[in-house]
Amino acid sequence: MHDISTEARKHAIFFLACVSFLLCAFLLKERLDSYETILSVVWVFSVVLISAGTAFYVGAQIFTFLVLKGDPLLQLSTHSPLRKFLVKTLPLALGFATVGLVSVLASTTTWPKEDVTARAFAYLLAAKLVSSVAWISMAWIIGLATARLGGLYPRLFAYMGGLATMTGLQIAALWNLASLGAAQWAVGGSTGFAGYPTYCGVLGISLDVPLTLNATGPYLLGIGLNAVWIIVCLLVVVILIPYCHRRMGSRLRRR
Repeated sequence: MHDISTEARKHAIFFLACVSFLLCAFLLKERLDSYETILSVVWVFSVVLISAGTAFYVGAQIFTFLVLKGDPLLQLSTHSPLRKFLVKTLPLALGFATVGLVSVLASTTTWPKEDVTARAFAYLLAAKLVSSVAWISMAWIIGLATARLGGLYPRLFAYMGGLATMTGLQIAALWNLASLGAAQWAVGGSTGFAGYPTYCGVLGISLDVPLTLNATGPYLLGIGLNAVWIIVCLLVVVILIPYCHRRMGSRLRRR
């Protein structure tokens, strides 16, 4: 726990600043009725820019650690791959999810009154939390894959391209599985109710589809597709990496 708390202090100021800015923008929008239109636009841009900024920050932290070999003390430690993974990602996941939850919960003030239900809130919390962890898991897997490349720019382009490609493929899978070809959708913030959000990785997509929590609907499917990234990442960290290390160690001993 000491390692995790030390790591958390590195990111605390950044995430606290993001949360504070969002809360200030939201409170101004809600309290100053005379400037409601202008402040609503400011709120939307705040949500979009801060959400994008925190996603970039998390991705950059993982890229630095895995691909550029940052934090040499942790890299060279005798901790298991799982412990290293938890030390680096738990503080990022906590901060990232907190910023995301502030933005999405504040957006519920634009929902129709009859749709503000406990079920809708439970879905929103679950979807945002899973998407935050899924983004970190996706970045970790792609970071492990691109770390073997040579040169900074090939690694960077492969890392960024991998994140964009995997997010795009997840969107295509969701659209195909949930039959969303005719659905109206929107990406980013809105001054009004644009639909309930579903998440592909970190990308929130608002749909005009009613909130039905069944296995073939876009909302649970979105959570399920994001959960796949978390499961795959844990399998890689817990099983594949230790197996590769054992094989490498046995080869060195035979020599």
